[in-house]
Amino acid sequence: MDCPICNSSLRREKHQYVEFDICPQCRGIWVSGEQFRALAVKVATDGDVKPDEKLTFEPRKIIVPLQSKTMARNCPKCRNGMREFNYAYDSNVFLERCEQCKGIWLDSHEIIDIAKHIQYNPEVVAFGKSFLDMKNNRYVEEELDRCSKFLEIAVVILRVLIFRC
Repeated sequence: MDCPICNSSLRREKHQYVEFDICPQCRGIWVSGEQFRALAVKVATDGDVKPDEKLTFEPRKIIVPLQSKTMARNCPKCRNGMREFNYAYDSNVFLERCEQCKGIWLDSHEIIDIAKHIQYNPEVVAFGKSFLDMKNNRYVEEELDRCSKFLEIAVVILRVLIFRC
């Protein structure tokens, strides 16, 4: 397979259970759709990747890349044109996917950006735990009351529907 950027021959790599092809020139990565998540998680957990310090509790504003890939790159495997997509919808990491063979092309820096996006962030985990604790302590009774009222109404509606027929 040839690199869609610089036409160098891609080199097959395997790290533990993750297989991918890498360009020795531009360091771009070609990975199958099935192996993509495993590669990203491996880099996030094993690599020296510093997480973003900004907490992301809300969807981020989508920023169109400055150098948008105006010319569609061809898939190194099946040579069809690939389509650009925003990883995780709001990460602002724009990757390319082949609709035919489902492989994904990552430019050299993009695997690190994805690893930052999915990496464990203790502040996010602490926020989530505090939210769950607060919710468990304060709102459980209210939610149970609402659920029981909803169930009572549902039973009444079902009785009316069943006995009317």
